[in-house]
Amino acid sequence: MKFDAVQLMRVAEEILKYFYMKGARHVAISYDFGKERSFCGAHSRDLVLEERDMDYLRHVFDGPVQPEIANYYGTLAGRRRDELEMELVGTMVELDELVSESGLGTRMLVSRREMEYRSSLHHD
Repeated sequence: MKFDAVQLMRVAEEILKYFYMKGARHVAISYDFGKERSFCGAHSRDLVLEERDMDYLRHVFDGPVQPEIANYYGTLAGRRRDELEMELVGTMVELDELVSESGLGTRMLVSRREMEYRSSLHHD
């Protein structure tokens, strides 16, 4: 299994844990493993986040993806049941969409560029 796919699955575990701790009980997780970029979506119809939670998530994903940090700390994400590692998640993926509305619930989409394509971008 590709390292990037495993990292994205760990990210999904953290997002699922975050949604659960905020009260979600019905969460759908989906993946799209692409050649250059992979996506992970999480949707919970029974969760509407408060504005401070939305601000927190935007802050977590505000910085750049840091592959060197993500590769080292990525092994920690998704492993601890009692604590969230959302700050680590912010170093591993980019936030593409975050929506939370009454009646629709909360939807989050994150993506991760495949390692070999990240490398080729830096060497061209």
